[in-house]
Amino acid sequence: MLQQMKATSIGFVCWLALSGCNLLGSAGDRLFAERDFATARDAYLHVLENRDGGRRVESALYHLGLIYLQPDYELYDPEAARSALTRLTHIRPQGEYAAQASLLLALQGETVRLRATVQSQLVLGREAEEMLASLREEAAKTEAKSEDQSKRVGRLGYRIAGLQAQIVKLREELEATATELLEREQELERLKRIDLE
Repeated sequence: MLQQMKATSIGFVCWLALSGCNLLGSAGDRLFAERDFATARDAYLHVLENRDGGRRVESALYHLGLIYLQPDYELYDPEAARSALTRLTHIRPQGEYAAQASLLLALQGETVRLRATVQSQLVLGREAEEMLASLREEAAKTEAKSEDQSKRVGRLGYRIAGLQAQIVKLREELEATATELLEREQELERLKRIDLE
């Protein structure tokens, strides 16, 4: 299909050259209106190469700018569009297409700025997502550590409760032993007194 379009474009340019280029501007405009942008582009480039009349050059530059600004078309080339439209505004600042060319240049500049802003925002968004993922990972690790520490605290609390129970039991045993020892000392004192008497 692309080769057929190229062959058609080359054939058209040859026909224009043989016919003396009398209808080139209008033929390019007709092709443009039919959305045959590749052939229209070739026709407009031919006008520029041959420097045919002022209005034809203006029309060619303007329409080339439009062709190159079609984002969904294979000829999309914002830089070539800017070049053609800038050239148009320089050669005929008050010409028929100058105001529209200036507007298209401003819109293209704004589009470039917006794309740069969008790209920048996308980069910032990706960085934020990466940072968020990192924070989530860190939070998960901290939570895991916290759960581990909670388990340790729970185990230590259980041990402390067990040790406190042992201490209470030892105190009871110690009190019982102290009471028994006191009773034996008293028994021993009594026996000593009996022996001495």
